[in-house]
Amino acid sequence: MKQNEGIFRFTYFTDKYPETFDFYENKLGFALEHSWDRSDDDKGALFKIGQGVIEILQRPENPQNNHIALDYRVPQGVFTGIQVSNIDELFGIYKEKELPFIQEIIDQPWGHRSFYIQEPNGLVLGFYQEQF
Repeated sequence: MKQNEGIFRFTYFTDKYPETFDFYENKLGFALEHSWDRSDDDKGALFKIGQGVIEILQRPENPQNNHIALDYRVPQGVFTGIQVSNIDELFGIYKEKELPFIQEIIDQPWGHRSFYIQEPNGLVLGFYQEQF
C-alpha cells in the first residue's frame, strides 16, 4: 500500500478568529504559512507545526456561506499531539508568556515528557518529547 505523502492538516472553525490567530502566531510562535481575508465570512490561516498544519477558519455568520459537508461546531473531545525535540526549553518559554496550562511539564509512564495548554477555543494542545 502506498503511503500518503501530503501534509496532515487539522482544521476547525472559530468565532474567536483574531484572538486565535494572535495566540498561534504571537503566543505559541507557530510559523504562519498562509492566510486570507476575502470577506467577514471567508477568513483563514495555516500555521505550520512540525510536518503538519493547524488551519483556523472564521465561522461564517451567514448560514448561506456554510458548506454541506462541514461541521461548524466548536471542537470538543479532541486534542492535538505535537512532538518537539526541546520540551524543557519550550515549556520555559511558554511559562514566561503565562499561557493557560492544563498540565505543566511531567514525565509520563509511557515514555513521554509532556505538557498541555488550552487555546482560546478550548482545544487542548499537547506538547511532548519522547524519552526512549
